[in-house]
Amino acid sequence: MTFTRLKTLSLLVCALLALSFPGYVNGATNSNSKKGSQPAAPVEPEAVIEEVNAKQLEKLLADKDYVAVFWYARSCVTCDKVLAELEKIDDDTDSFGVDFVKINDKRLAKQYGIKNFPALTYFREKEPIIYDGDLMDEEGVLDFLTSLEAMDLPDRIEEVNSKILQKIIEDTDFVAVLFCPDHETCPPRVMDKQQCRKCAKALQELENIDDEADQLGIGFVKIHDEALADEYNLGNLPALVYYRHQTPIIYEGELQREEDVLEWLVQNKSTGDEDDVIEDVTSKTLSTLISNIDNLVVLFYDHGNDDSMTVLEELEQIDDDCDKHGIQFVKIDDAKAAADYGIDSIPAIVYFEKEIPNVYDGDLMDEEQILKWLLGQLERDEIEDVTDEMLDTMIKEGRVIAVLFYDNNDKKSQKVLEELENIDDECDALGITFVKIDNPEEAVEYGINKVPKLIYFEKGIPTIYEGNLEDEEKLLKWLTDQTSSDQIEDITDEMLDLIIEKMPHVAVLFYDKDQKKSQKILAELENIDDECDQNDIAFVKIDDDKEAKEWGIDEIPSIVLFERGIPHIYEGDLMKEDELLGWLVHQKRYSEIPEVTDEMKDKLVENTEHLAVIFYDKDDKQDMRILNELENIDDELEKEGIVIVRIDNAAEAKEYGLDHLPALIYFENKIPALYEGDLMNEDEVLEWLLVQKKTATIEEVTDEILVNLINEHEYVVVFFTGPCEPGETCDHTLNALESIDDELDEAGIIFVTTEDTGVAKKYNVKTYPRLVFFRNRDPLHFTGDLDDEDEVLAWITDDETLEIPGKIEEVNVKMLDKILAENDHVVVFFYAEGDKKAQKILNELENIDDECEEKDIDFVKTSDDDIDKEYDLPGLPALAFYRHKFRTIYTGDLMKEEEILEWVIDLHESTADVIESVDRKTLQVLINDVEHLAVFFYDDECESCSDILDELENIDDDTDKHGIQFVKSNDVKLAHEIGIFAFPALVYYETGVPIMYDGNIASNQDVFNWILEQKADQSIQLINRDQLFEYIGTKDFLAVVFYKEDDPDSPRVLRHIELIDDEAAEYGIYIVKMHDKLMAKKYGYRNPPGLTYFRKGKYINYDGDIDDEEEVLDWLTSPANMEMTDHIEQVNRKMFEKIRKNSDYVAVIFYSDECKQCPRVLAEVEHIDDEADKAGIDFVKIDDKQMAKEYGVFALPAIVFFKPTSKEPVIYAGDLYEEEQILTWLITQKDPSGDVIEDLEGERLVHLIEESGSIAVYFWNKTKCDICNSKAARKARLKKERDQHQQEGGAASAAAAFGSEADPSEAAAGGAEDSPAAGAEGESAPPTSAAAPPDASSGKQEDDADGCEQCTKVLEELENIDDDCDKHGITFVKTRDFSVADGYGVHEYPALVYFEGGIPNVFEGELSEEEEVLQWLITQKTEDRIELITRQMLETMVEETQYLAVYFYKINCNICDQILEGLELIDDECDVFGIHMVKIQDPQLAKRYSIKTFPALVYFRNGNPLLFEGDLQNEQSVLEWLIDDDNRELADEIEEVNERMLDRLMAESTLLVVFFYDDDCAECEEILEELEEIDGEADMFGIDFVKIASIQAAKKYEIVNIPSLVYFRKQVPVLYDGDLHQHDKVITWLTSQDVFEIKNEIEEVNRKMLDKLLEENEFLAVFFYEHNQPDSTAALEKLENIDSETDNLDITFVKMADSRYAKKWGVTKLPAMVYFRRRFPSIYRGDLLSEDEVLEWLRKNRFRQPELNIFMYALIALAVAFVIYTAFLLQCFKPAPPPPVQHPKQS
Repeated sequence: MTFTRLKTLSLLVCALLALSFPGYVNGATNSNSKKGSQPAAPVEPEAVIEEVNAKQLEKLLADKDYVAVFWYARSCVTCDKVLAELEKIDDDTDSFGVDFVKINDKRLAKQYGIKNFPALTYFREKEPIIYDGDLMDEEGVLDFLTSLEAMDLPDRIEEVNSKILQKIIEDTDFVAVLFCPDHETCPPRVMDKQQCRKCAKALQELENIDDEADQLGIGFVKIHDEALADEYNLGNLPALVYYRHQTPIIYEGELQREEDVLEWLVQNKSTGDEDDVIEDVTSKTLSTLISNIDNLVVLFYDHGNDDSMTVLEELEQIDDDCDKHGIQFVKIDDAKAAADYGIDSIPAIVYFEKEIPNVYDGDLMDEEQILKWLLGQLERDEIEDVTDEMLDTMIKEGRVIAVLFYDNNDKKSQKVLEELENIDDECDALGITFVKIDNPEEAVEYGINKVPKLIYFEKGIPTIYEGNLEDEEKLLKWLTDQTSSDQIEDITDEMLDLIIEKMPHVAVLFYDKDQKKSQKILAELENIDDECDQNDIAFVKIDDDKEAKEWGIDEIPSIVLFERGIPHIYEGDLMKEDELLGWLVHQKRYSEIPEVTDEMKDKLVENTEHLAVIFYDKDDKQDMRILNELENIDDELEKEGIVIVRIDNAAEAKEYGLDHLPALIYFENKIPALYEGDLMNEDEVLEWLLVQKKTATIEEVTDEILVNLINEHEYVVVFFTGPCEPGETCDHTLNALESIDDELDEAGIIFVTTEDTGVAKKYNVKTYPRLVFFRNRDPLHFTGDLDDEDEVLAWITDDETLEIPGKIEEVNVKMLDKILAENDHVVVFFYAEGDKKAQKILNELENIDDECEEKDIDFVKTSDDDIDKEYDLPGLPALAFYRHKFRTIYTGDLMKEEEILEWVIDLHESTADVIESVDRKTLQVLINDVEHLAVFFYDDECESCSDILDELENIDDDTDKHGIQFVKSNDVKLAHEIGIFAFPALVYYETGVPIMYDGNIASNQDVFNWILEQKADQSIQLINRDQLFEYIGTKDFLAVVFYKEDDPDSPRVLRHIELIDDEAAEYGIYIVKMHDKLMAKKYGYRNPPGLTYFRKGKYINYDGDIDDEEEVLDWLTSPANMEMTDHIEQVNRKMFEKIRKNSDYVAVIFYSDECKQCPRVLAEVEHIDDEADKAGIDFVKIDDKQMAKEYGVFALPAIVFFKPTSKEPVIYAGDLYEEEQILTWLITQKDPSGDVIEDLEGERLVHLIEESGSIAVYFWNKTKCDICNSKAARKARLKKERDQHQQEGGAASAAAAFGSEADPSEAAAGGAEDSPAAGAEGESAPPTSAAAPPDASSGKQEDDADGCEQCTKVLEELENIDDDCDKHGITFVKTRDFSVADGYGVHEYPALVYFEGGIPNVFEGELSEEEEVLQWLITQKTEDRIELITRQMLETMVEETQYLAVYFYKINCNICDQILEGLELIDDECDVFGIHMVKIQDPQLAKRYSIKTFPALVYFRNGNPLLFEGDLQNEQSVLEWLIDDDNRELADEIEEVNERMLDRLMAESTLLVVFFYDDDCAECEEILEELEEIDGEADMFGIDFVKIASIQAAKKYEIVNIPSLVYFRKQVPVLYDGDLHQHDKVITWLTSQDVFEIKNEIEEVNRKMLDKLLEENEFLAVFFYEHNQPDSTAALEKLENIDSETDNLDITFVKMADSRYAKKWGVTKLPAMVYFRRRFPSIYRGDLLSEDEVLEWLRKNRFRQPELNIFMYALIALAVAFVIYTAFLLQCFKPAPPPPVQHPKQS
């Protein structure tokens, strides 16, 4: 052990010595090399970034996941410095798996958004990201390339290797890593293993939360590395590991539940931190947290604020307590985010509960009080307070919100608030977010003047509650009705403005709620509210007469449709709601010229930049004809951004001076122009409007328009023509003045003309034509020559004309720019319009205006919008003095005009002896205006910049003498834009073209000399016509720049070309310039500048950007452009280097004029130049012995082949006189594999079609090809065969046959291995004689030899895309097996069929266009398209496919193509429902299915066709029709379903019977016949009955025996174990109560089932309810609790959602409970929400004996009756009393 340690230590010491003394080590090496005979080992080259061309870069991006591309340019000095730095990290990037390359291709760079050089683009899986940091900081670049941020792709989890993963874990606090099996274990698109499928599913789900994790600051990557997973002992893959501060945590949940994973990541992010601190988040992260966390506290703070930091320290103490109670605490230092949530003062605390914010208004220093408040918020439910910004956000998101606008100091508001707190929870249950806001301004925005007031928002549309807010029950009912009902919402005028602004389509009903007609119409229109919602048209109503009048609505009720703010008035009958709906949908879909009122027109003029208004009379037939014509140009105008409307209002027309209708006025930025042409000619109108929009013309106006213009604009020039006819003097003058309109527009001066004379008379215009200039409404008459437009322009723009004596002139931005460009000394007062302080300052400044004028100083003011941003001002108001365009801002008191005057005069009289400092805008002006400009860029942090600047001050005066302006700028951002990253830097601009100085910037003399050299450098020769013709004849490559001498842009163009003149000369290209207009016109340039390129007399014209010199040079030196003839091109060394960069395969023949054999060899090789081009090989010739020696060629002539896969070229060693042999050798060298499309037949082909995911099959057969079967083709073929037999003998034929079997690669290999014979220098070796390899043409496969010419030609084209198909995972094969072709209905040859998953799709295009074929195949592979099939394919699919939708269409049918595009949108949804959709072109077959018109759609259900008779253009209605159960089911037949359809039925059907069977089962047919008998009866009981012949489906549902009948009740299966041949027993079993009942659940029944239950059960309880009714849902939940108890009472408990059937039993209000005792109903009158009371009621009814009670009552009644009757009898039949006995005395 000790020896081992000593040995290791000694090795380390030796290594350190070697590193410390490299010279000694080298010396030792050298001495050893002298002693031995072996040469010294070559020194390893330094790491360099590989150079690539466009084609190589494209291949690299296709093959590699991570590629860094360094873009550079030739003339860029900084590029070399940056490249030297980046070379240092090349090896490091390689170790991280990042390929680093460099490229010089400006055209390609522009495609990737690169405008400035140098630049760096990082491609991650072909997705580019541009590096915007400092390229000189190589470590920063390396960190960027290997950082998680750079690798981040939207909605995708990035793949990394182990090294990058380790760095990410070290650099990133929070990283989630998904470990997957190796790519060898699970290749892409191969899912035959369980762990591969599991990994793919997990990855698919986790992709959904990648962006959320990013926003939370959690990186998410994946890695396919089983070895690394074993190191972590992760076990079975996939596995998710979360690294928190490099500590791994393994996720043990289900990876396919992405929401659980995200929640787990969020929880683990904040727990277990070493420091108990409140986490800092960004604005984006905060938004994510609010959306995902129910209870969140946010501290808005400012890190630089002492109060904020003190509060933060206090709150840190309650962070843990918040965590314990499930409240997440975060902080954010972002003033904008605070403002978005309405936080005005910082620090502030906001508590978010389920996204609803609540602001804490207590003492922020009392953490205990804050914690108590938070816990109180957590425990109690109250209406949350929001700010106006929060409310706007919630409304914009389209959430359902109830907003209470209140006043915290108002007693009524407080009382209402207390009442409404009681219904907050109920609102939550309804999905309504209830918030409150105390903000009077926000209330006014919504038209609320008195609080408290409640507004309900749904989808952004507000509805005001008009009831009593103190009655919370009524309010809750109203809110419930709002959520469930679809009434048209009532809004205020303020709300209307908001809705029109935010929504694209809004239908507004202006009505009067007290008007009977309005009420009647409103009732009708409620019927179409839902349809409007479905068509994305918001429907609202407004009862506001004032608002109606603002829009010009005189008649109430009226409908106006606002389409993107443009109103359309409905003129039809409002009582016909269907017509109105049709009109609304039509207006949305089709563009028509809308009718507007004068008020609408005024609003549009104010808010629309480009507006055309047609004034017309709708009662005039001619006007209506014109209007119909103009409808044709409406769409074109909309594309051009011009809004066109019409107005029928003669009074409004007169306001614009329009006496005759129709008329057209065009408004641009509120400035009108009158059209005077023929309105019937819509093309002329369209052209005029486009000219008005795109070019500046003198607008024709009326007196009325003119008055408005003069009053509203600072500068207006009016050309009063008087009555003027075409051809008169005034007309010619007007045409001449058109030439100065653009210049006046640029100066901000409006130029108009008028024939009206009213305004002219007002301003004393007596003679016509006359020109008057209005400056701030002050007129000035022009007295010069109107025919001299130059004189007119000079007069208008003259300072004396623009000035108004005694006033500071108001100017606009354009005028200000002009004044600054033309005047040396200008004082500008910048202010905001309406600013009172600015007006006071202006009053003071007016006192010094005259003094400034005396000093020749212009004084102006401007108040244009955003003027402070335009001129980089610190704020408004501001005063600036411009001297020679250089600005100085006044920092004193603007109210002291004397001090300002003194300051201005001092600056005016002082002389600048320093290099002027410029701001960005001034610098940009100087670059554009100054021909010679030197700019010194420096950085405030640069230590040496000040010293260097002092040195350069010494040459400032000298540069001025030479006409070169010298300025300085510390605008780092601008420097970065032009490629400057290191400071200081010097850039010289000549005519705006930059050149960077790369010398010693500290030496002022060197800098001065360099600047003068750049100014004096003019290297392009100016030639005349004779010289041009001479050069065209003598120069191989000649570039001619045609330009105009008087064009101000010409110097700039020539300067750009001068920069590439020397480099072009290295390629043998001579550049000249010429200003001969005739010659320019001859070569295609009517309006120079232009560039023409002559190659041996043949010319082409450059059509790119002539100001981009790099692009021009690339074009000139492009091999495609330098190729002059069909011969082999002669090139020089520089041109060859260019060709090598741009071409993968290059063949070079080296020759010499002194070589005798060379001319003959060159003549032979010329014959194969075209074939080499077709094979993708560039062939050139070079006369350069030295260059030939560099490549190992010492004997001439010689052919050398260059290819990208080998650094060393291959030298041809065969016979140079055999051109065919040379061609074969070149093609073999290019592609030794000889890749061809594989030929397959029979079972192999059929098996491959069935098993392969994506396969393209080319069917061809010479006996079947139509072209080959033609008589002429057969004759030509026979004649060709006879000629061959006559020319060749039998021996020759045998030799040829023998030769065809030889391997062509052997000769090539031998040639490649033999080295060329060395000859004397300067002499030519004779061409080598060698055995000629077989002919390339005879080397084809025997299979191809028999093919017809047409098929073979197509096959050759398709060979070119075979590799591309492989790259996209598409297998390409060919076959001549017509039996297989017939099986798929292919009868015409050649044909191409694409199979995906065994489903065929026939190619309809041109097979010879291989690019079109490739694009079609890729589209089929990547997109789910509707397949094209043949008749044979259809017949097969009808038999094999349960649900098949077939689209019949015709060729050249536009409507067919449009409908097909719509059907493509629902193809995926059809697949989800197990419906396969195909298309077919077969009119004869269509007749079989009674199709008479095309297109048509036929739906095959288990082979049974059903024709679609609806609107095929409405794809959604087609989809609904296809998936409708009524269309799916077949009468008296059990439907066959596939696995997808079965899954769908399982999810949707509560009662489902499935018959599992096998096609090969003998008894299954008999059973099916029996079961068909009860299919209809099962349907009556609400039971869906289907069949499926799928072993996989049976296994999925654990069905062992086939056939089997399984009854699924809410997806719970019950297997039937009886005799399937007895259908009566089956239906009895299906409808029996034992099978029907589900434990602990009230069963759903229909009428048929209920009748059956009433017959079979003595005691039955039925719960009648409605779907989606809150009361029903709540009662049902309660009653579920007593289901088992009712079973114990022997009471069957069911439910039924059938209100009509309930009425049969006397139930009028739902929900209700009815108890049946032997079919006698009894209705429960108690509280259904009290399940105990219901159960007790049922129990009493169950055990009560009503029959006994009736009997007892009857007995009692009889007894009473008997007693009464007896008494009656006794009373009635009572004997009369005996007469009294007389007294004896009486007797």
